[in-house]
Amino acid sequence: MKINHPLVKGYVKKIKTNIYSVIIEDTYDRCMLFCRYQEFYESPIKGVRGKNVSFFNFMKKYKDFHKKDSFTYPTDWVGFNIPSEILIKAINKLKLETEYDEIMGKIISFCQKENYSDTKDLKSKWYLISAETPGSKTMDHELAHGLYYTNKEYKKNCDSLISEMKKSDYNLVKKELINIGYLDNKKIIDDEIQAFLSTELYKTFNTKEIKEYSKKFKSNFKKFKNGFK
Repeated sequence: MKINHPLVKGYVKKIKTNIYSVIIEDTYDRCMLFCRYQEFYESPIKGVRGKNVSFFNFMKKYKDFHKKDSFTYPTDWVGFNIPSEILIKAINKLKLETEYDEIMGKIISFCQKENYSDTKDLKSKWYLISAETPGSKTMDHELAHGLYYTNKEYKKNCDSLISEMKKSDYNLVKKELINIGYLDNKKIIDDEIQAFLSTELYKTFNTKEIKEYSKKFKSNFKKFKNGFK
């Protein structure tokens, strides 16, 4: 599916059964398209996660929460990942306010139709990810999220590796993820740990111990990544 709109240029592509990627090279356009939906999914800001918050109200809440002088979302984030059931809830709950919402609605509709065509199951869940280019580290990071959601064996392996981490190391990574802006929620933190350590997309918790854990996560990710387009 091509996205050819004055606000956003890009395309949507199925990269594996149940996983779809949105490729948008311009970071600002990508962030503005995804921000309401990503924050509906996992925002740490009170009154935003799972709530019908207007675009402009969210911008104000985001600025205040992060103690910024302006709305910096398009420079704070680069990649996105959202489960289908969250997207469907969001598109039904959030009021249609901007052309970004119209574009996202078309993306969701396209993915649902494609997924049904593949699975013949209306209840089959799928996952949406987005980054600037197919071969980037950001895309690998988002792929890890997609695998964690759609592949039971991959998730089982990652959960086992997480359970092997020393509590102090786990808490170090957790603290840094919360500082970055992730919600203090075990399900979300575990998902982020496996995605960051599987793709080496980390800086602030770059210790010798974390690097050792990362080797195992990377090896597991490499096995399951094969076959992605």
